[in-house]
Amino acid sequence: MSVLSYSRIRGLFAASLLAGTLVLRAADPAKEPAGAPTELIKPAASTGTGLLLEPPLDLSRFTREDFLKVANTVGPERIRRPWTSPVTTLPPHPRTGVKGLTEDEVRSYMSQVRGMFNRGEAVPLSDVGLISTQEDVIRRPMFNHIAAFSNAVARVYLLVQKTERDKSWGYFSIVQDLTLDPPLDYFAEVREKEVKFEGANCYKCHSSGPLSIHPTRADLVADAPLAAAIAKHIAEQPRSRFHFPATDPAPDYGKALAPKFCSRCHSDDGDRGPLFKVHAHPIRILVDFGYMPPNRALKPEEITELKAWLDRKP
Repeated sequence: MSVLSYSRIRGLFAASLLAGTLVLRAADPAKEPAGAPTELIKPAASTGTGLLLEPPLDLSRFTREDFLKVANTVGPERIRRPWTSPVTTLPPHPRTGVKGLTEDEVRSYMSQVRGMFNRGEAVPLSDVGLISTQEDVIRRPMFNHIAAFSNAVARVYLLVQKTERDKSWGYFSIVQDLTLDPPLDYFAEVREKEVKFEGANCYKCHSSGPLSIHPTRADLVADAPLAAAIAKHIAEQPRSRFHFPATDPAPDYGKALAPKFCSRCHSDDGDRGPLFKVHAHPIRILVDFGYMPPNRALKPEEITELKAWLDRKP
């Protein structure tokens, strides 16, 4: 999910998400047939760059009905709800003139949105995520429910996630502290009685904040207009910084991504944060599936340069 010059951002999401006109409308789950078309989501397909460490995962056996069956195990009353806005409004912050949220306030927001989701007060999109599903270790469908919330001081995201083999759903949250310039992004696992801040583990995929919505297949998303609307909300966020908690400080990540066709945006003074070898997995996936760079495909010689950089030993 980063900050971004609006022209580049809009180009990114036009290229990576929409295969038709962006329509923001309220979804009516009762009227959506099981095989509902999802023209707003660009089908994910490998472009054969050779960057992937494993072949693209074949999910042809996995149907939309399979997807909906597993997704509903989170509680059908919590998902696929009618909506008019993709972002749920949070109550005003209790402190006036706040300049920097406390960690307790961040934890409170994370616990609050978990409770709202469980009570059916959120409007989550449901999908099978591309990046997590193609993971070298997981290599099986990863089910997501993603909801967005905000007020004047914070943007808050909730991810409820599991594989089809897991017995229970995990809860994860991002809080963007908008009272700071640039905003500060907190990441955590939100357990029933504890909010555990995360650092290096989340940074592997979230170098620039919340990630965009990339379903692994066009029919494996329950509400394409909602997915597109939340993606637009993500695209409009300001550039932010990643918060590493004291219990999980940032290690030395070495030299940043070198090729100029990446670093012109991903740099200390670019539209998005710099990238390092630790980000190799999302780099390989997003470039190979044609989502990055946002406005064009890399040339063969650029692919060769990027692959050499990713494969080079420290």
